[in-house]
Amino acid sequence: MGSEDTIYVAVGGVEESELTLLWVLHNLKPRKVCILHVHQPSKMISSMYGVDGNLAEIIFDQQQIRGLEEVGKEMMNRILDEYLLFCSQAGVSAIRLHIQMDDVAKGIVELIRRHNIKKLVMGAAADEHFSEGTWLMSEKAQYVNENAPFSCQIWFICREHLVHTRFETGQSSNAPSPSGSSYLTSSTEAAGIFGSTVSEEREESECEIELYDVLHSGEEGSSNDQLFDRLEQALKEAESSNQKAFEESDRRVKAEMNATRAMRQAKMLERLYNECKRENETALAKQNESLENIKRLREELSVSREQNSILESQVANSERRMKQLEDELSSALEQLQVSLKERDELQIELENSHKVIEELLRKQAEETSSTHMDQFNLDQLSVSEIHDATLDQLEICQKEKDELQVELENTRRINKELLRKQSEDTSNSHLQQPFIEFSLSEIEEATEDFDQLYKIAEGARGSVYYKCVLRHTEVIIKVLGRNSFQDSNEFLREVDDLIKLRHPNLVNLIGACPEKTALVYEYVPNGSLEDHLNSRNDMPPLSWQSRMHIATQLCSTLMFLHAGKLVHGNLKPGNILLDDNFGCKLSDFGSCRAFSLVENSSNMTESSNPNPYLDPDFRNSRRVSHSLDLYPFGIIVLQLLSGRSTQGIAESAQSELLNGGNLSSFLDSSAGNWPHQVAQLTHLAIRCCDINRSRRPDLASDVLKVLETIKPSVASIAYAPESNEDGEPPSYFLCPILQAVMSDPHVAADGYTYEATALQDWLADHDTSPMTNLRLPNLNLIPNFPLRSAIQQWQENR
Repeated sequence: MGSEDTIYVAVGGVEESELTLLWVLHNLKPRKVCILHVHQPSKMISSMYGVDGNLAEIIFDQQQIRGLEEVGKEMMNRILDEYLLFCSQAGVSAIRLHIQMDDVAKGIVELIRRHNIKKLVMGAAADEHFSEGTWLMSEKAQYVNENAPFSCQIWFICREHLVHTRFETGQSSNAPSPSGSSYLTSSTEAAGIFGSTVSEEREESECEIELYDVLHSGEEGSSNDQLFDRLEQALKEAESSNQKAFEESDRRVKAEMNATRAMRQAKMLERLYNECKRENETALAKQNESLENIKRLREELSVSREQNSILESQVANSERRMKQLEDELSSALEQLQVSLKERDELQIELENSHKVIEELLRKQAEETSSTHMDQFNLDQLSVSEIHDATLDQLEICQKEKDELQVELENTRRINKELLRKQSEDTSNSHLQQPFIEFSLSEIEEATEDFDQLYKIAEGARGSVYYKCVLRHTEVIIKVLGRNSFQDSNEFLREVDDLIKLRHPNLVNLIGACPEKTALVYEYVPNGSLEDHLNSRNDMPPLSWQSRMHIATQLCSTLMFLHAGKLVHGNLKPGNILLDDNFGCKLSDFGSCRAFSLVENSSNMTESSNPNPYLDPDFRNSRRVSHSLDLYPFGIIVLQLLSGRSTQGIAESAQSELLNGGNLSSFLDSSAGNWPHQVAQLTHLAIRCCDINRSRRPDLASDVLKVLETIKPSVASIAYAPESNEDGEPPSYFLCPILQAVMSDPHVAADGYTYEATALQDWLADHDTSPMTNLRLPNLNLIPNFPLRSAIQQWQENR
């Protein structure tokens, strides 16, 4: 029975034994406990049996004796049950073991031998006979220490302090004794605890001595009547004392049980208090966090109101200027009409003057030669004067015509300026693509009440995707799950963040429906990268040029997000959509605010089907950084190179590189003849998949540089401009600031692409977007290499 895992605890008096049991539970932390008890029969009955074997039968009948024994056993069982309940509440399995014997020490030694006990803990209260300054154990403890089998290890405890330890070999080790003063204090306390028990033992001893004297005096010749009278008196006194002792013992047991219950209730109340305190602290922390969020929202609202006020003022100024220009244009047109009318009148007068001159000249020619020479000279002078007057009139008319021409040119210039500004306002309003808030009835009508025919996919956290036509535009509607957001305000903040994210390779958000918690995106017609890699719907394999183009654009998009202190957090082929020209459009970036990753719980922990694109470093450490996107980027690049699944793809690529660097068996032959530079790209992709994120490469300085060397014919896929007869460049080749073809295009934080030098000059004096006039979240510039390659190819083909 003596299991190595079982700790045996010898118990007797309630308080001292409970302290001993507490010491065992706190210090030894056992998995199983056995409560060991030696039950002593009534001392009165034992002493009477010792004087005369028939005396007990004379004083008490058998029924009274059994009653006393039953009372004693009942008290013992009640105390042992209390100890078992105490252990159960502490979460420790417990059993009990007892024996009936007059001597407690011998009973303990007997139990050790019978049950082969290996580990025992018992009380070691010092008795009243000790030398001052020396820690002594009771005679009972000394007897057990000396006579117990050496195979049993024994701890002797006094008032929750280890007094002495006896190891299995029989060697002893005294625990450090306290100072003399503290020892005397402990002894005084022990005397107070056991004082009542000693008093009762003395009373019983005095009663036994008195009875013994009476019996011996009867043996010396006293009369039987006197003997029995005295015996009868002694019996009554014994019964009375026994009754008082029993009542006192029962009262004491009940008092100890009540004290034990009160102590347990106090401990339970203390635990409840601590739990309530922790809950209140947690609630207070959440309340403080909510107050901080409210304060931040108020500040943002104040800034938004200021910006709104500025915009309203600018709009009002623009409207006033537009009205002023319209009035000037109207006035100029009226003046032009007047000038044209005056010019027509002058033209008529000039023609009439020419007719008069011609008529005069004709009449002069018809005059006869008989006219006198002087008269002829006079007539000739008159014609000359008339001709000079006519020329003067012509000069005046020409001067007025020139003035009218200048005024006409000014009017045309003003009109052209008005038209240009109107065109710019229209272009800007188109480029800003204002956010559309759709009603629930519109969404239900477009999807025929969310019919399954329009459903195309299901996403994480209960989201569902529908394809339909809204306002004559083909769109994708993403209906979010019920647990995606805590309230509508959180959804609106998410929508606001999505509106601010603009990039040529991010899926454009058209609008939203707050009533349904739905987002409306542009429709990307060519499926996802996952569809093409798995050849779904009989899709042909992608060429190596298309694959490198996708990798380049994906790298550029991630650089844009990381420059804004954002992470995507859910990068996988299913979230990379392809347009008609195989340009990539990254989707499902709604949870990419800085260091606020919201992801499915199955992606966070180890499971039977873990997410192969989730960074192992994040799965272990839960640390969010830009490196979180590098791991899935490396996996996707390896899939583009090989066309294989994610299972062991990094290890396979590493093995091929180590085996002479021949990647022919690793690369997907259906993509065509791969250039030799893909070996370096494969090495970088393997580094992206490194478990240690500190060894992963940098996207800008390492990966994008290698991708730039693998770009034959990629530009034609990235941007395929429609040819036009005039040879004019596509609109997206032009810098919005310079209105000229860009040579070094860069993407700004507003998502638009500009000529690098023009944008740098702009940012030297502004911190707002040239297109939206809104404050830029950052001033980082990301090179748009695919667009630059397309522009270079277009210039070469001109």
